[in-house]
Amino acid sequence: MKTIISAALVTASVLFGVSAATAVTATPVWQTANSVATGEQRHPAIAANRNGYAAVVWEDDRDTTNPNDNAHSEIYLRIWRNGTALYEVKLSSGGNSGVTNWRHLSPDVGLDDKGNAVVVWAEDPDGNGFYNIPYRVVNTAGTVTASGQANSSAAGQQRNPQIAVDPDGAPNGGAVAFTVVWEDVQGTNPATVKAAGYTSPTTRAYEVTASQTTGQHHNPDVAVAASGEAVVVWDEDSDANGYYQIGLTKLAKSNGAITLSRRTANANGGGQQRHPAVAANFGGGFAVAWESDHTGTLGVWTRSFTAGGNPLHSDVEVSTAAAGTGPDLGIDDQGNTVVSWSHATNADVWVRGFGPDGSDTARLSGQPLMSVTTGTQEQMTATVSAFGEVSVAYRDDNDGNGFGQIYLGLGITNSGW
Repeated sequence: MKTIISAALVTASVLFGVSAATAVTATPVWQTANSVATGEQRHPAIAANRNGYAAVVWEDDRDTTNPNDNAHSEIYLRIWRNGTALYEVKLSSGGNSGVTNWRHLSPDVGLDDKGNAVVVWAEDPDGNGFYNIPYRVVNTAGTVTASGQANSSAAGQQRNPQIAVDPDGAPNGGAVAFTVVWEDVQGTNPATVKAAGYTSPTTRAYEVTASQTTGQHHNPDVAVAASGEAVVVWDEDSDANGYYQIGLTKLAKSNGAITLSRRTANANGGGQQRHPAVAANFGGGFAVAWESDHTGTLGVWTRSFTAGGNPLHSDVEVSTAAAGTGPDLGIDDQGNTVVSWSHATNADVWVRGFGPDGSDTARLSGQPLMSVTTGTQEQMTATVSAFGEVSVAYRDDNDGNGFGQIYLGLGITNSGW
């Protein structure tokens, strides 16, 4: 396999105006996340903790006839510690008896500092086209220790779930605690964003509507700090004018009460702001990345905030040299961030690092980051540990046969000091 090292350094220095003395180039250790290559693997999500664990989940469809048909997709989880794979486990359970068009889609994963993983996805085991949001709690041995359904009512449509896990549990050092968000559609009513908070693997402390109830609300994401408060972001069009901003709020750990009034994460309006991602560190500081076309060109932007929700800088354009879609990001305990995205037209994937002030000085330079440069690379996802260790995963089809695998990159740093 081929890594991008010297070429990325030169590219980053020229395109992003970073001097060679301060440019930081990623030199990851690459491996294939999925152990079985049969069929199509897609839509990875990644998480890491402060104790060397990394987790990747993905849709795994082992049908070999059509990679674009997601029927019979299953959800797989694999865990590494200090670069060594510990286990791989299938978490979904196929379809109901006699059903042929069942699906398990859109997984996400979170880790606590003990290495317990919590996975969510959208499932349609009866093939009727309506989805619910199951979750599984998995310990460090790969054993499922708890399971349930995040949405209390199966009525309507639940989709696009995301999860965040309390790093030190609830109470501190105790049970696995987490928050799940998803997009909820009831009949002809506008879509809203729901959130469910758990103070133990089987104790739902609340289920609330995180978004406004007027207009349309889509594509949520969530982050949780050690306090257990949940930071929720989403595509927000509460005035129903067809233009989206990035909605932002915080929810109390105990009952889901709003602790940060609903507002917009983005400072620049105009055009469309969509598909946000959010990450929080142990102390509650957080950062948001999203797609925006307010300048006339589709790109990825980011902004960092204090634990109290005060912005640390204005919107910063991330993808200045590579028009971007599908952003993701991670944050360390010093507030440094790494944003990942997929190039809008070039079929490759990128990363760029920032300090808490929005500057990229001595941080990971904007660069394509792939194990193999041929073919198609997409669906980039990134995570950052408390100590600044960066891990990425993406879908790769370097031989151009239409079937993808999930590549994992470990051992990346976001510092040039």
